[in-house]
Amino acid sequence: MVEGDATKFDLEILFGLRGADRIFISYALSMIPPWREVIIRAAKQVAPSGSVHVVDFGQAGGLPRAFKAGLYAWLARFSVHPSAELEGELRRVSLRQDLDLFVAHPFRGYATYAVMRRK
Repeated sequence: MVEGDATKFDLEILFGLRGADRIFISYALSMIPPWREVIIRAAKQVAPSGSVHVVDFGQAGGLPRAFKAGLYAWLARFSVHPSAELEGELRRVSLRQDLDLFVAHPFRGYATYAVMRRK
């Protein structure tokens, strides 16, 4: 078995690369307790003209309340905890790392989709 820690992922140590053209984080942040550190680590490792793509569960603001409650209860059974602070953290990291940020909330807020792009 192989285990990894997204908060300590290092492209240079693992692959001899100084940066990645594309980094994808798909429906994982809501399952990683130190998810903020994952965003910071990814932002620091994106190459010039590269981008970090994030998709995760959103706040489901456009969905019926009963559906949202059921969805969140189901996700919690599997230790999945969508954060209302995700977009704010993406904005904070983008500013600190001098990245452009695009954020969308498709499917009536079911998901949060973001792209942080190196300027």
